[in-house]
Parts: sequence; structure tokens; C-alpha cells
Amino acid sequence: MFESRIICICGLPGIGSVGKVAADYLATALECSTIKPFYSRSFPPQVIVSQGITQLLHAELLKPKEKENMYILSGEAQPLDVLGMHRLAGDILEAAREKGVSDVITLAAYVGDTKEKVLGAASDNETVEALREHNIPLLCSGAIGGLNGLLAGLAPLHNMRGICLLGTSSGQDPVDLCAATNLLEAVNDLLCLGLEISLIVPEIESTDVQFPEEIDMNYR
Repeated sequence: MFESRIICICGLPGIGSVGKVAADYLATALECSTIKPFYSRSFPPQVIVSQGITQLLHAELLKPKEKENMYILSGEAQPLDVLGMHRLAGDILEAAREKGVSDVITLAAYVGDTKEKVLGAASDNETVEALREHNIPLLCSGAIGGLNGLLAGLAPLHNMRGICLLGTSSGQDPVDLCAATNLLEAVNDLLCLGLEISLIVPEIESTDVQFPEEIDMNYR
């Protein structure tokens, strides 16, 4: 079902950094390069410092070296307010639409009472059936917060299908590698990527970013 589609896989910081770790792993494995950065005045008021060099928090749209029908979106933070979140989601989706993207797949975390490793949700019945065919159990109720939910939910307004895959997490670990690995295995199977998914050792400096205590960044 996805073979003839143009896919954008999105993973931004949230509970256990599950979506971001998975997206960054894909970006490295597929040898991606940045084609468009996204900035927001609603990102936390700080910069990341590496080797003495400062850099604004941002998200970025990446293109794999040898996958013509795929894009990856990763980011270092989520906006702190609702309006900023909607604006950034709109900018990202419009950029994806201009690239011909037909399906937006977001990667997130699920914290709840379930024995399933991965759960899925989609914006239309046809895609829901495709998830079932790939043995991805459905998230039957609840809500998916933050950009990882919003991008999938707003995708149909930009003439794209929206899908969210959620890796089950305890929510206790700052970086949940097990949940991220489960997500990657689901994506690998769903899109027939043929990647060797082994123990993830992500080199992600942004997971060390400290946000002010009063700010709740626990989006899925």
C-alpha cells in the first residue's frame, strides 16, 4: 500500500524521547541530509552549545541519500504554547506537501495499560485497515498530544494521510531505547525498508537538553 506513496516520517521530543530517537536513527541509517530547517519563537528560550558553538533549537526536514519517496522530520524541541504548535505544524505540513508527500507518519510514545509493544492510529479507514494488515494493533481511545499527534491529525487538511505509531513506554526513562526499537521494527516492516534494526546507540546531544522545571514537555 505504501510502495507508490511518498512518505514523511516525523519524530520529535516527547515521553522517553521515543519518537525522536527512532527518527534520528532512521536519519543516520538512511544517510539523510537536511533540506529545510524550521524555527519557532515558541521553542524554549535557549540555545544548544556544542564545542563552544551556539545553535538555535530547530526542527529539520531531511532527505535520505537513496530513498526518493521518503523524507524524515526530526527536531530538538516542541513549541511551548498551543498557537506556536499549530503554526509550526502548518509550516511543516505545507513544506511536506510541496515536496509531494502523500503520507505523514509520526512516531510517539504510549504510556498505559497494554501488552502491545506498538499501537497505531490513522486519519482514514483505508489506512487503519493497512495497519491491521501489518499486525499493528490500534489505539482505540485516548489522545495523542503535542506535534507528534498534531502533525498526523492535521495532515488531511493539507491533502495528506496521517498516521501515528506509538511505542509503549513506562514513561519513567528519559530515553526509552526499547520503545524506540519497537517503533523502528514496526516502521521497517510497514515500509519494507530492509534495515538491520539492532540495539540502538543514538548519538543525540539534544536528549541532554534541560528544560525549566515548570515546563511540561511530556508530549507523546
